[in-house]
Amino acid sequence: MDRSQIRKMLLQTFEDFQMTRSERSALNQIFDHLNLSDHHLALIRAEAFQIFKDQQPVPGMREKSLGWLEDVMKILSRPASEESAMKSEAWFSPHDECAHRICRMIDSATSQIDICVFTITDDRVSEAIQEAHRRSVSVRIISDDDKSFDPGSDIDRLSRAGIPVRIDRSQYHMHHKFALFDSKYVLTGSYNWTRSASEKNEENFIITSDPALLFRFESEFEKLWNRYEN
Repeated sequence: MDRSQIRKMLLQTFEDFQMTRSERSALNQIFDHLNLSDHHLALIRAEAFQIFKDQQPVPGMREKSLGWLEDVMKILSRPASEESAMKSEAWFSPHDECAHRICRMIDSATSQIDICVFTITDDRVSEAIQEAHRRSVSVRIISDDDKSFDPGSDIDRLSRAGIPVRIDRSQYHMHHKFALFDSKYVLTGSYNWTRSASEKNEENFIITSDPALLFRFESEFEKLWNRYEN
């Protein structure tokens, strides 16, 4: 099943902005029959979010399309087989292993990276982000306005490299530290993407493929991305 087939299948359930019981049952049967791999599940999630995003300029469509998106995510979150069970891992600093793990996640992404972090000052991570952009991975970054002007901040450099960047422009801090990779993994924790976090601070992050968490973090990213539109 390629991406165009996935999109056509999903659009058939999207016409009235709600999924009927028969449509839900049909999708469940199709997904069960196909015995979808993690790769195909990620493609379906990505395509569902793209359909959802395409409807945002249409007045009054957000709430209706969000209900449809939640239905799709619930179907994809059905109990998995032992072979495709959720995988999670935890990382702790101060050690360079955290920065190296983030770079490996960036390097392994093939289609999309969404980053929502307080600041980025670790040049190793910034270089990996730029390299992903150069190999045509779609990268988006949300960051804090105050921290983007700090000495050593790489946010402006990444923006000048052509990577879409949005900042919060408010009196409060955009203090999240999470990233999404190919609609397949979410990385989140206290770890700032800085040299201090790598070399000095007691920090942590987890990486998980839990579909329910992916849905929550992807939804939050889209909400913030739309809110901070320039």
